[in-house]
Amino acid sequence: MGKKRIVDRIFPAKYPFFEMLAQEAEYNELGVTSLCNWVACGSCEDKENLLRYVKEADDLRMSLEEKLVEAFSTPFDRGDIYSISVAMDRVIEYAKSTLLSMIAFDVKPDNVITGMLEMLKEGVRYFSASVKSLQSDPHGAEKEIPKIRNTHLIIEELYRDGMKAVFSGDDPMQALKQREVYHHIKDASSNLDESVDILHRIIVRLI
Repeated sequence: MGKKRIVDRIFPAKYPFFEMLAQEAEYNELGVTSLCNWVACGSCEDKENLLRYVKEADDLRMSLEEKLVEAFSTPFDRGDIYSISVAMDRVIEYAKSTLLSMIAFDVKPDNVITGMLEMLKEGVRYFSASVKSLQSDPHGAEKEIPKIRNTHLIIEELYRDGMKAVFSGDDPMQALKQREVYHHIKDASSNLDESVDILHRIIVRLI
C-alpha cells in the first residue's frame, strides 16, 4: 500500500474528463430525444429509455465527481468541470420531470409542448456536438454556442405564448397542470443555457 501511494504521487492518475463530459452531454441528447419520441407516440420503450439515460447520466456524474476529488491535475479549471456536469444533469432531470408530470396530471401533448421539446432536442444536440469537439477543436466548439442560445430564446417565446393561451381559457385546473409541464421544459432549457455559459467560459480559456 505504501509503495502504491508513493507511485501515485510520482505518477498521478490522469482521468478522461473531456470524454466523461462528452458522454454526459450525449446522455442528455439521448434522453431528450427519448422524451420527444415518447410525447409523439407514447411508447413504453421510449419512457424506459429516458429513465435509463437519467440513471446512467447520474452514475457518470457521481463517478466524475469522485475522480475530480482524486485528480492531481485537470485539463481545465476543476470548478468549471464540476459546474458544467451539475448543470447538464439538471437538464435531463427536468426532462424526466416533464415525462412524470405529464403522466401524473394526464396532460396531453399540444403544440406548445411539442414545439418547446423540439427546440430543446435541437439545443442538446448542438451542445453535445460542442462538448465532443472541445478538446480537439475548441474553435469549432465555439461555433455551436450561438445556435444553442437561440434555442433557449425560442423556448422562452413559446412558453410565454403558451401561457398566454392557457390563462385565457376557462379551466383553471387544466391551466395549472399545463403550466407545470411547460415550466419543467422551460427549466430544462434554462439549465442548458447555464451549461452554455460555463461551456463558453471553458472554451475561451482553452483558446
